[in-house]
Amino acid sequence: MIRFFAHRRRRNPQHASLRPLAPGTVRSRSCRAKGARGFAHATLAAVVTFLGFSAPALAQATPPRQQVSIGYVEIEGDPRYEPVRGFERLVLKTRDHPFAGAQVGIDEAAALVRVLNTQFKLERITVKSPAEVAPAVTAALEARGIRFFLIDAPAEAFKPLAAAAKGRDVLLFNVSAEDDALRRELCAGEFVHVIPSLAMRTDALMQYLASRKWRDILVLEGPLPGDVETVRAFTRSAQKFGARIVADQHFKAGTDPREREQNNPALLSAIRGNYDVVFVADEAFDFARQVPYHTVLPRPVVGSIDLEPVAWHWTWEHNGAPQVNSRFEKKSGGRRMESADWAAWVAVKMVVQAMLRTRSAEFAKQREFILSDAGFDGDKGLPVSVRPWDHQVRQAVLLAAPYTVVASAPLEGFLHRTNELDTLGDDEPETSCHMNK
Repeated sequence: MIRFFAHRRRRNPQHASLRPLAPGTVRSRSCRAKGARGFAHATLAAVVTFLGFSAPALAQATPPRQQVSIGYVEIEGDPRYEPVRGFERLVLKTRDHPFAGAQVGIDEAAALVRVLNTQFKLERITVKSPAEVAPAVTAALEARGIRFFLIDAPAEAFKPLAAAAKGRDVLLFNVSAEDDALRRELCAGEFVHVIPSLAMRTDALMQYLASRKWRDILVLEGPLPGDVETVRAFTRSAQKFGARIVADQHFKAGTDPREREQNNPALLSAIRGNYDVVFVADEAFDFARQVPYHTVLPRPVVGSIDLEPVAWHWTWEHNGAPQVNSRFEKKSGGRRMESADWAAWVAVKMVVQAMLRTRSAEFAKQREFILSDAGFDGDKGLPVSVRPWDHQVRQAVLLAAPYTVVASAPLEGFLHRTNELDTLGDDEPETSCHMNK
């Protein structure tokens, strides 16, 4: 049997490489390799022919990797990110653009590149004024086909941007402007407001005060437009949750002795009657830092200092937050993650998840998924999602002291007919914006 098999191999010219050698002859390694490669190629060709594929078809089986660019638009010298100073050499707070938050989101997406066959890229677009935001977005959309943008700009940039984007295939994620008017009056379908609105933040704070039965509130109001808007939102929240503002005292920061009645916390808090808590609205922060321990009555201070309602805080220790904080600190060079950073991170995450869940490169399907009831994990417990009536991202709001998170709103006992997160901010019957109708 063995002699017969050897005889058949010697007579087949296709198997010349398998012929027995003469005694004393040694076949080289290269010769053996060539024979093996030839046999492998022949086998592969036979398999391809058997399956009905041609070589070009195999080359086309793996499509080229696509790239999704996400634009990040910011303003050079944005005053919102200037350090907060008590006087010339005393820096009370340092602030920075939330670009590092978006970078963390892109880094996390790297794990899905092979799964989605998609590379995610962040394009930073810096302009010199709010008026240049709309032209910059339009140019990036038309020239480079970018359809998702993170907008890090003050409220004044949004009206012209809404006009420029109206009806276009683009989705603009607001990551830093909390103004209620953007959700109520502007009411533009091309926006997704990831940062909590001012109404959401004051509702969260008011829920906590009501849960503690601190219902009589002294308000100290600053002179800046942001202070006025904050007090307006807080007054609305107090009415919503059954609290009472016993006095609204206007202050003026400074040390001028002729204005003692306006810049002295003790004099401002010396009112007739009692109060349970002091709410301070001070965007400049210089006056707010002097209020704790200087009121006539020994009362907790909330608002701009001591207990603040925020989207994110570096001491949040639940729902995977320590890992997010760690990644952010590493990416930012040691800075602690704040609310706008969280919003930028979640915005990128929403785009990536839309690609993952739809498995489609079509913008219309991705947009539909982002604006649907699908939940996204924001590492704050309850899943975040987009409200259909004003495109505000519903989410938990953290009540944070300087070195701990005291509570997370919505608090237990504040119920809603469909979603407890809609107890924060403008519920559908409470707003003038109804994009879903």
